[in-house]
Amino acid sequence: MVWACFTGSGPGPLIVCEAGNVNADRYLDILKDGVVAFVNTLMEPTEGTDSITVATDDTFLFMHDNAPCHTATKVTKFLKTKRLPTMKWPAQSPDLNPIKNLWTDFKERFHARCARLGLKPSTRAEVLEKHADILRELWREQGLQLITKLIESMPRRVAAVIAARGGNTKY
Repeated sequence: MVWACFTGSGPGPLIVCEAGNVNADRYLDILKDGVVAFVNTLMEPTEGTDSITVATDDTFLFMHDNAPCHTATKVTKFLKTKRLPTMKWPAQSPDLNPIKNLWTDFKERFHARCARLGLKPSTRAEVLEKHADILRELWREQGLQLITKLIESMPRRVAAVIAARGGNTKY
């Protein structure tokens, strides 16, 4: 299992999780190890300038869906204490999180790389570690073109869902 995030500035951290499900406690670890450090880095002023970067509720929005580990009370409280605004997802809503589209591209690149290297699925520790290394390398190589396209598509995607009253859309 892999967790990652991105912003308009590019890909954020990618965390390769150990086998098994992600519960609220594991998700809190991911948020602490990934999101908080990443957001803190985004807020740091650029070296050599006199300006600072300021994020507000209007400029930063953390998106995750209604998975039980995301909506657990301890996770909600943690995000509030860290002042990380989250997008509100209605129950049974279409999943419009743009990372879902990025995952499709990412998986295709991962499988292509594994095929070129002759790596096959396996539960052996050395193969799993090689897969994790490939995942991290591909994530670091992720360009901005697709990320920008996905972010720019959000107003259209949300408008389509609203127009369809939560029903099916082309997205």
